[in-house]
Amino acid sequence: MSTITTKLDYEKVLAGQENMVHLATRIQAPLLETKNRKPVAFAICLDRSGSMNSEKKFDYALKACEGVVQNLRTNDLFSLVTFDDQMEVVVPMSTLDHKERILSLIRELHTGGMTNLSGGWKVASDEFKKAEPGMLKRMLLLTDGIANRGIVDHRQLITLVGDGMRNQGIRTSCLGFGESYPEDLLSDMATHATGNFYDVDTKDKLPAVFAAELEGALRISMENLRIRVREEEFCSSWSDFGGLRITETEDGIKEMLVGDLVSEEVRSFALEVKVKSRNSLGTGNLISLDFAYDLITETGVEAKFESQTLQVSFVEDMKEVEPDESVLSIVSNQRASLIIRHAIERIDEGSEREALDLLNHELEKLEAIQRPELTGDSILLIRSTIDRINGGWTRTRGRKFAQYGVRSYAKMSSHEYWCAEDSFSPSFKQFSDDEL
Repeated sequence: MSTITTKLDYEKVLAGQENMVHLATRIQAPLLETKNRKPVAFAICLDRSGSMNSEKKFDYALKACEGVVQNLRTNDLFSLVTFDDQMEVVVPMSTLDHKERILSLIRELHTGGMTNLSGGWKVASDEFKKAEPGMLKRMLLLTDGIANRGIVDHRQLITLVGDGMRNQGIRTSCLGFGESYPEDLLSDMATHATGNFYDVDTKDKLPAVFAAELEGALRISMENLRIRVREEEFCSSWSDFGGLRITETEDGIKEMLVGDLVSEEVRSFALEVKVKSRNSLGTGNLISLDFAYDLITETGVEAKFESQTLQVSFVEDMKEVEPDESVLSIVSNQRASLIIRHAIERIDEGSEREALDLLNHELEKLEAIQRPELTGDSILLIRSTIDRINGGWTRTRGRKFAQYGVRSYAKMSSHEYWCAEDSFSPSFKQFSDDEL
């Protein structure tokens, strides 16, 4: 069974005033015990625009595609769609009975014209209609440029992939390659489709990213995890740190979409919760989380549901208000992601000094805690972002690194491949470049 833990950083708050607390949740997927996994449908949507020809990026991408084909089982489904200003179904969605023929088709591909990203995604998504109902559908979208044909509006593009997830169950991961791709767009597309987002600065990292995505498709042990958040009597409001897609159900309850977790993957997130003022002492319900998901077992798929309610106690003695430091690492990572997101906005507005002040202030707060074993990941990311700003935001690929770091820290997945160019890998990541 999965392990789901929820904690407040402050279980006791002062009576007679409003208080702010953080709710940290840690989810560990169970070990995938079945050896007879069901077939998966895996599609690659590959940008073949002219810019992909530089530095042999396209050749490396094709080599990575070959690796996917070689590692899928013959009863899995695979499709390859390429796009520039035109779309081509190079490999229709089908089983891999003839791998050598498919590999030959891949090796013959070449680059072309402009970038119709939406057209490529639509054609690739249509290929999933050939999959059996209930089959896991995973798409990896790779581009090195800005969408300049078809749908180009940011909101329409993320709605496109979000609808694909909701209506067809297509989980889209996005891989941005090089210097020109739109990092905000690809990050948001991945969030709305419950996929992963990768920033790849060199062609040498392509095989590792493809391998990580393939691993993620083949070793799912929890499917379609959703978390409903219910405000209880003493909850005034709550907000998240931007790592999950949030929708609202017909009955007005907000639902966070986590997606699939691979075998033994750990996902963590935090919420900021405002506690209503209460003059009397005692304990009351603050907030409830309902977890719904499908568990992969030896005999098939089982629908699971778990619910946890967090309580808060109102006290009058400040000495009783003590933090639970076990949640500090989750909260600090989530908060770091939010602070850096705000810093990116300041720089986009031309206020670099304000961005640096914001980051340095947060860095000082983290260092003042003097618990590097708990806040070290956040400190590293903020310092690295500051260094990039001081070293030349554009020259150091600062914005792309920052946006990638923001999403990775907000998502906090142990199994999502850390592909940043920096030497450090966050402690919550299980995989490093060497391990893949």
